[in-house]
Amino acid sequence: MSSPLDSLPTWILSSAAGRSHQVLQAHLTDAGVTGYEYRCLAGLAESGRISQAELGSVAALDPRDVTHTVRALEARGLVAREKDPSHGRRILVSLTGAGVRQAEALVAVMAEVQDEVFARLDINERATLLELLARVG
Repeated sequence: MSSPLDSLPTWILSSAAGRSHQVLQAHLTDAGVTGYEYRCLAGLAESGRISQAELGSVAALDPRDVTHTVRALEARGLVAREKDPSHGRRILVSLTGAGVRQAEALVAVMAEVQDEVFARLDINERATLLELLARVG
């Protein structure tokens, strides 16, 4: 059954985002991480040792969420925290060896997510979609 909403680009985009989020969450759960943990691990893998404040910026997370997430990752041995010797109040965060391995494994998980979500699109259609979404966003 068709709905008047089915012709609204915002409705279609919202529906696609919802499905994408479900697929992403399922894969991250299977990999044993939360979305916030993935964002922090990916940010650290890209940036190296950085302050918690910088990590929040890279991962697009609120400072309180970064603190809780980093503590959870530290408890699992995936990140290490240390005081910045040049700045008494700053905490530096880096991946441990286990964190590096987890971040590398998550690259494959994210590739699987992209393939599942965009399975109906060929490579050129994916590129076009990314270009168009970047213009909208």
